[in-house]
Amino acid sequence: FQNCTSLTTAPELPATTLANYCYQSMFAYCTSLISAPELSATTLAYGCYRGMFRNCTNLSNVTCLAEENINIDYSTDNWLYNVSSSGTFTKSPNATWPSGNNGIPSGWTVIDKN
Repeated sequence: FQNCTSLTTAPELPATTLANYCYQSMFAYCTSLISAPELSATTLAYGCYRGMFRNCTNLSNVTCLAEENINIDYSTDNWLYNVSSSGTFTKSPNATWPSGNNGIPSGWTVIDKN
């Protein structure tokens, strides 16, 4: 899907077990993308979300239920680089996320999923 400028909503990604680099740069430069698919895996793999939504300048809604390996081994390296300056990030209540390009963008609202 990389560089798909007409994509506004991403397809489902139901995987709960991730492989190394599995979604790396998958939606990078999809400038019309507004909403990410729910990312339900609780443990991240090496580089799995690296650059996944990089330069998705209109992305403003992400749900990621990861609880382990967040921002470790490049799992979320620049995954939300250059997305919308405001948005909503829904996470597991058991997760601790850094802020910024490798975590939750500064200026976004954070909600714990029930």
